[in-house]
Amino acid sequence: MTTAVRPADIPDQGHEVLTRAGTFTITIGATGESCVPWTPAVARESAGHGRALMPSLGNSLGNRFGSEEIVMRHATRAALTLAAAVSAAALAVAAAGPASAKPYPPPSIHLPCTAAANGGTLKGGVCVLPSGQTTAPNNYSATVAVSKAGSAGAAVTVAVTAGSLPPGLTMPAQSSGSGVVITGNPTQAGTFNFTVKATDGSLRATLAYQITVTVQGPPDQLLCDSAGDFLIGGVCVLPDAITGQGYTGQLVTSHDVGGTLGVVAGALPAGLSLPATFAGSGTAVSGTPTGQGAFAFTVQGADAQGQPLYQPYQVSADPDETLTVVLPASGPTLYPGTVGQAFGLNFFLSGGAAPYAWTVIQGQLPAGMHLQTFSDPRDADNEMAGTPTTAGTYAWTMRVTDFYGHQATQSFSITIQG
Repeated sequence: MTTAVRPADIPDQGHEVLTRAGTFTITIGATGESCVPWTPAVARESAGHGRALMPSLGNSLGNRFGSEEIVMRHATRAALTLAAAVSAAALAVAAAGPASAKPYPPPSIHLPCTAAANGGTLKGGVCVLPSGQTTAPNNYSATVAVSKAGSAGAAVTVAVTAGSLPPGLTMPAQSSGSGVVITGNPTQAGTFNFTVKATDGSLRATLAYQITVTVQGPPDQLLCDSAGDFLIGGVCVLPDAITGQGYTGQLVTSHDVGGTLGVVAGALPAGLSLPATFAGSGTAVSGTPTGQGAFAFTVQGADAQGQPLYQPYQVSADPDETLTVVLPASGPTLYPGTVGQAFGLNFFLSGGAAPYAWTVIQGQLPAGMHLQTFSDPRDADNEMAGTPTTAGTYAWTMRVTDFYGHQATQSFSITIQG
């Protein structure tokens, strides 16, 4: 190995500290497969077929420089450039020595709101905690979770700075672990909003919370369980609409009491609307869409008993196109497989309106293969996957059905080699 212009204080082995700013070029010659045990931060091969594995430096003068391997798979010479782009100010910081170093990560505290942390759900910036009830048994317990990073202190002080807890519930003033627990027996039904502030010396964290208390049973909520609905990442994705055709997307509540709803963020597709009030257990987005695209909107309101309703939605307006199975490059005769070698093959479509579902209606898949959903839950069973177990030629017919019942079929065949 030959090196030219190595940064000051960087030896051939180990870790050292950068003390001089500049741009350094290292030339490495290798025959066969060899490893150079130290690596500059930013580099690019200029010739040959070698491969350099180099992380970003991410440091400046005065910081330690770590070693990695550069592996040259074939005889090559590679010019590698180390960009130690550090300023005079960074040099001054380095000269000041370890006393000026700042801890990483910097100390901080947070109030997380997740199902794992406290059973909460973050809706519109508000952490909705589990509900309570006034009818026995009504013992209530919910956590205001606290997380820390860096050198945050062991104890965190918490306090309600706005709003109030439901009557009958209390919250400790200090956390010495992963949070404080709100406990008690709720005595009054309703929806209670409050803000909690966590303090650890100069560190601060604030989050709004909400607890709904009912007389008995869980509070009302907007569900995402109608035919064609899929809850993806907290968003209720409604069945697709087709431009120029009548559409109804159900917004269902868990209680049968009616209420009011409105779009508070985003927008519906042009031609669709949502009534301001509803009776019974829900309402619907309906109309005839006039445009195309995917539309995200958030619905918020309250039921007739005053319980809050909130849910983000998405609906797409698709062009009016015939549902068709799209053939792969190989056509209906698929590329061959081999016994004992796992593989997967996707089926594709165009037109129609999601969600879609695929099925085999005639013939059979190769032994050891099955249908499964590749990634999008709204394109169900669109992949043939598995490990073939028996050689032979197999033929079958696939059928895809969209939300409105439109169907398309296509025959396929494949040879599994022994």
